[in-house]
Amino acid sequence: MAERLYGVDPLLDGLVPGLVGFDRNGGRCDRVELPGGHPVIELVGGRRSGRTSVLAALSAAYAPLVPLVRADLAAPDFGDPLLADLPDTRPDGSRLTDLLYLLSYKLGLRVRRTTQPLRFPRLSLGLLAVTAWRPDGTSDDVGAALAPQDLRRAEQRLKGVINQNGDGGPERQARLAEWIQALERAVPAGVSGLGVLEGAGRAALRTAAPRLLRSRVNRGALRWWGDHLEHEQGDAVQKLFAFVRDFRRPGGDQARLEEILISAFVADITHHYGLLRRNNDVPPPLILLDNAHVPLGARLLGPLRRKGADKDEMGPVVVAARLGDATAHRALRQVADPAAALADQVDGILRLGLPALERGDIVRILGASDRPAYLPLLIDRFAGGRAGSARTLAEAADAVPHGGAPDAQPAAPLLDAAAPDGSGTTVERLLAVLLPDPAKCSRLTLLAPALDVTAARRLWTGLHSGDTLARRVDDALELLEDVCWESAFWPSTDGSMPLVADRGLRHLLLHQLRTRTAPERWRQIHQHLRGGYVPQEPPPDGEPGPIPSAYLHHTLALGLTESVVRSLHHWLGRSTPSVWLSAVNVVCAAPRPPAGFEAEAVPDDGPCGGCRHGEPAARDEVVHRAVARLVEALWEQSDPLNAPCPDRIDQVESALRTLHEHEATDAFRQVLRHWSAWLREGVQAPYLTVPEGSGR
Repeated sequence: MAERLYGVDPLLDGLVPGLVGFDRNGGRCDRVELPGGHPVIELVGGRRSGRTSVLAALSAAYAPLVPLVRADLAAPDFGDPLLADLPDTRPDGSRLTDLLYLLSYKLGLRVRRTTQPLRFPRLSLGLLAVTAWRPDGTSDDVGAALAPQDLRRAEQRLKGVINQNGDGGPERQARLAEWIQALERAVPAGVSGLGVLEGAGRAALRTAAPRLLRSRVNRGALRWWGDHLEHEQGDAVQKLFAFVRDFRRPGGDQARLEEILISAFVADITHHYGLLRRNNDVPPPLILLDNAHVPLGARLLGPLRRKGADKDEMGPVVVAARLGDATAHRALRQVADPAAALADQVDGILRLGLPALERGDIVRILGASDRPAYLPLLIDRFAGGRAGSARTLAEAADAVPHGGAPDAQPAAPLLDAAAPDGSGTTVERLLAVLLPDPAKCSRLTLLAPALDVTAARRLWTGLHSGDTLARRVDDALELLEDVCWESAFWPSTDGSMPLVADRGLRHLLLHQLRTRTAPERWRQIHQHLRGGYVPQEPPPDGEPGPIPSAYLHHTLALGLTESVVRSLHHWLGRSTPSVWLSAVNVVCAAPRPPAGFEAEAVPDDGPCGGCRHGEPAARDEVVHRAVARLVEALWEQSDPLNAPCPDRIDQVESALRTLHEHEATDAFRQVLRHWSAWLREGVQAPYLTVPEGSGR
C-alpha cells in the first residue's frame, strides 16, 4: 500500500507553499504576504489522527529545499534516538535551551551548494554563556555559588573571552582559541542532552567559536544583547554576565529569560534574511513541531508568535501538531482559499482540525486489490476516523483471508491477527497507542460496558469489594476526559450514555473484554451493571411500568433474549411508538457475550405481559413473534464485528412491517422506510434514529 495522506491537500498544496514559496515538488510559487507576519499553523487532532504523518510528509518534501528542522516536543530525545535526555530544571540550561541548540544546529546546515547557511551568532552567544561558561573557567559545578569578592573576577573571565572592543587581531584570536579549547576540555559530554553533537556545550563552542573569532559579527551579536537586556546595568558583557546569573538563580524567572533567547533566535533569522534575500524570495526556514500541546510547546510558540507579529522581524514558518479536539476548530479539509485562511489567523495562530478519515479514504488505502466490499466499513468502525488506526487495520487485512460473502463476525480475524514482530494482536496494538498506560487501559476495558459513570463505579465496587484504592477507578475514568475523544453519545439518552462515547475506542475495548473474559466473569460484569436499573415495584393493584432500557440492554448482553422480548412486547402497548423504537435502539446495542457463554435458565413467569387472552390472543402472538424477530436480527446486525447481511436486514424489515400493520403509526412508517437502507449502509443500533416528528 502506498503511504498517502488524505484530506490534508489544502495544507500540503496551499498553505505551506504559500508561506515558503516552494511547492512540495520544488517548483516556485507565489508567497502570501501578510501584514501581521507568518502565523503559526497548528494542526489539531486526536491520537492516531495522522498528525505525525503530516509532519513527516512535509519534512520529506521540503528538506532538500529549505532550512528545516523537525522535533517531537514530547519525546525526551526530541524524536532523535541518538540524543540524550536531561532534566528540564538544571543550572546550566533547560529543555528549551536544548531545543534551541537543536533548532539552530539543524537550521544551520547547508541546503544547497549555492545557499549560504543560516548563522545564529546572537543565539549562540547567549547559549554559550548560559550553558557552557563556568565562573572559574574549569569547574563542572555550574550551580556552585560565588563569593561576593569573586563576582568581579568571574565577570572579567567572561569579558576576557568576549571582548566587545577587540580588533580581531592575532593576539585576541589566540586568546579566544585558547579559552575555547580549555573550556571544551572542561565541559562534560552531554551537558545539555544533545549527545549526537558530542554534548551541547561542545556544540555551542564549535558553533560559536568561528563567529566569536570574527570581530565584526561578534560585536553585532554582543551589541544586540546589550540593547535587549534593558533591565540590566553595565556594558554589554556585564549585562550578559547578569543574564547568566539570573538564568542560573534557583527559583528565578527562567521563562522570561528563555524568551530573550528565543528573541535572539528570531533576530538571527531576521538578520540573515536581509533586504536582498527577501527581494530575491529566498525561502524562509521551516520548523515542524510534533506534540506542541506539551508545556515546552507553549514556552517556544508563545514568544515565536509574538515576535512573528513584529513587522520588523522575519520569523520562521512553523507548522505545529497538537493533541486536541479537531471538531472544535476550522476543518482543514474545508480550506479552499489558502490566502484567505492565513489572513484569518487569531493572535498569530491558524488552528485547523485534522480531518477524520472517511470510508472513501479507506477504500483508497486498501488499494485496487480484490477486497470484500464490506472491509472498508469494518475498518472504519474500529478506526473511528483515525488515520493511523485505519492503516494498522488495513495492514492486518493483508494477512487475513476474506471470502466474498461475510461470515459471522468477519472483523474478528482482523482484530485478533497477531503482528509478525510479536507486538501483539491488532486490537492490542491499537489500544497500546490510544491508551499507553497498560494498567489504566486494563481498568477502562473492564469498565467499558458501563453506560454511565455511576454504573462504572458500581461495577468496580461490586467486583472489588475489598479494594480501598478507589483512586484507581478514577484514574481510568479520567482517561475519558481527554479532549481527543469523539463524543458520540447515543440518541435519545440526553447525552448520558454510554460511558465511553468514542465509538471506535468503545468497539476496541469491548472486543478486548469479550476475548479476554471468561464466561462467568462476563456474567458477573453485566449482572452488577444491570443491578443499578432494577424496575420500580408497581403500586398495589397497579400495572408495572416499563422496564428501563438500560436494564434490558444488560439483560440482552447476558443472552436472555426471551426475557427482553417479553418486556419489549409488554412495553409496546403502553408507550408511544417513537419512545419504544428508541428503547429498542438502546437495548439492541448490547455487546454480544463471549464464545462459550451460556445464558442462565429463566423461571417461567407465565404468559407474556403483552399477550392477552381470548380473541386478541392470535393477534398478540403475531406481534410477539415480530418483536422476537426484530430483536434477534437487529442485535446481530448491531454487532460491530458483523458486516451487513441481506437476510438479517430483510428480517428486520419484515418484523417492522408486521408491527406497522398492527399499529399503523407514522413512527413505524418512517422506520420501515429508513432503517433497512441505513442497515445496508452499515449503520447500527443505537444510531438507527427515529425520524423527528414521527408520533403515533
